[in-house]
Amino acid sequence: MSIRERYKRLPVSIKLLSPLLTVFLSLWAVGTLGFGYFARNNLEQTALKETEDFASLVQQDIKQKQELLHLKARWINERSDLISAVTSGNRSLLLRTVIPILAALKVDLLKIVDTNGKILVSMQQGELTQATLEDSFLKRAAQTGMDLSGVLLADNPPSSSLVALLSIKSREKILPSLVVGTVVDNAMLQQIRGKTGIHLVVFQQKRVTASTLPLERNQFWQAPKPEQLPTKMEIADEDYFVKTVEIQGFDNTTLKIAVLKSAKATEIAEQQLWIVVGGFGLLGAFLVTVVTIFGFSVTQSLSSRIKDLTQATQLLAEGELTTRIKVNSSDEVGILAQGFNIMAEQLTARDQQISQQMQQLEITLKELHRTQGQMVQSEKMSALGQMVAGVAHEINNPVSFIYGNLTHVNQYAQDLLQLLQAYQQHYPNPPESLQVEIDDIDLEYLSKDLTKMLQSMEIGSNRIRDIVISLRNFSRLDEAKFKPVDIHEGIDNTLMILQHRLKADAKRPEIKVVKDYGVLPLVECNAGELNQVFMNLLANAIDALEEYNQKRSLQDIIANPSIILINTSKIEDNHVRITIVDNGIGIPETKRSRIFDPFFTTKPVGKGTGLGLSISYQVVTERHHGKLWCDSSSTEGTKFIIEIPISVLN
Repeated sequence: MSIRERYKRLPVSIKLLSPLLTVFLSLWAVGTLGFGYFARNNLEQTALKETEDFASLVQQDIKQKQELLHLKARWINERSDLISAVTSGNRSLLLRTVIPILAALKVDLLKIVDTNGKILVSMQQGELTQATLEDSFLKRAAQTGMDLSGVLLADNPPSSSLVALLSIKSREKILPSLVVGTVVDNAMLQQIRGKTGIHLVVFQQKRVTASTLPLERNQFWQAPKPEQLPTKMEIADEDYFVKTVEIQGFDNTTLKIAVLKSAKATEIAEQQLWIVVGGFGLLGAFLVTVVTIFGFSVTQSLSSRIKDLTQATQLLAEGELTTRIKVNSSDEVGILAQGFNIMAEQLTARDQQISQQMQQLEITLKELHRTQGQMVQSEKMSALGQMVAGVAHEINNPVSFIYGNLTHVNQYAQDLLQLLQAYQQHYPNPPESLQVEIDDIDLEYLSKDLTKMLQSMEIGSNRIRDIVISLRNFSRLDEAKFKPVDIHEGIDNTLMILQHRLKADAKRPEIKVVKDYGVLPLVECNAGELNQVFMNLLANAIDALEEYNQKRSLQDIIANPSIILINTSKIEDNHVRITIVDNGIGIPETKRSRIFDPFFTTKPVGKGTGLGLSISYQVVTERHHGKLWCDSSSTEGTKFIIEIPISVLN
């Protein structure tokens, strides 16, 4: 008997159901496996993206530590006791001066190298105690009086340090150079890593020098090249996603840091995913079995009803979860229809539940990213405020001393000049040797120029005092959270800090600031946070004008100068309005709606984090119950408007 004849003898139910069941099973299997592989791919891509993002944060953190080390070196460099000790040439005095500084600033390396390349003082602690550092480059840099920051590598034992080099200068000449460094060790890596699940490994010339993993020091390490995308590697019997970050050192040396994210969580998620995929596969098999059993029990008279059921099943498989079957009987087909409807209801409920969970997870993830960014920005601003307050305090004492004594110096100089004039009147014809001395020093010019110099010094000291007052007022670390504040004072302090960016340089004229201040009452607010908002908006305005000026000729800039307009006014319902306008290039309409989103920035990589406007928006709207919005066009520049209540009780 041929296959065709056997097919003709099969029941009608089998003839109807066999093709449909085959198609349904194929679609279910392909859809389930396709979903599984897609979700698995997405999990791995997410892990790779997180690894790459953290690598960027590590590179930024190292850069900030280099800048902080440079500030420490500058602070040491400007100490009068160090300059006196270096000038005296007394090594014992120099050691007594340097040791407290080394302990106070918690640095691991401090050297003083004279202009001939001779090391006057060399102090190393921590992991650098036994390290043999290559001093040839430092000696050359000291001889040329260079101002450098970078990474210094040691071979025996292998270690690496962040180093800042500055020339010590007195009023008369350039003195020896100061070298300050901090070792890149396990403790620093733990500090950078924080409480994340990311691990860091530092290596030089394929040898491990520091790690947050229990790796043997000096073991050879083969990591991906810095330009490569994150790759998956097995390290210490565990899989990690690895991205290499490269930090430039001296003499074309490089320090490499491997960022490792454990793949265990991703593998567990993949296993759970395949369990779910397997469950869906079993569910498909269950559906096929149920339909097949009921198909064998039906007769040819029920073939139309079976066809309707099959079509409904296909719609459900295609995602039409609203599909239902009308139940007209209590027989097998009716029971199957009821079971189908129950299953569709369950799938609909499950689909809604999964959709709600996905939405909630997406909201939670966005909130987490925003919170993380705000925490990082808040920590940075807090550290900046503390540093600014400390620098202002340290500068204030010597400046007050200089300013207080200038009056006496000026009076003494005038008295001496008057005495000299009286002496010349009584003795108009001095001895020949004394007349030669007077001619050599040009006494008349010296008398006039001394007065001018004292006036210049007084103007300079006044300028420094104004800057110190602005720095202290800007930080506002020692004040209450909310208190009545003069808004104009906060804006003026911010402009004082940004004055160096507003001045003219070799490429462009100055950026003009036009103040259109209204009469404002004292506003109850958090002055420090509001000053940060002013700083972000004004710095963005300066960035926009500088970017615009790069596209214009010098003649065009002179004809149409860069201007920042600041307007303040009191408006109805006890609010104040602050408007900051620039005549720069403006913000395109396509990007304007996203400027307050966390991590969104139009600036090039490395110049913006995308957090400034987001934090500013939160400070104004959430902390001060106000409004912050932007009005911009490509022909009229950018305008930011701030509205806040005069009192938090309003």
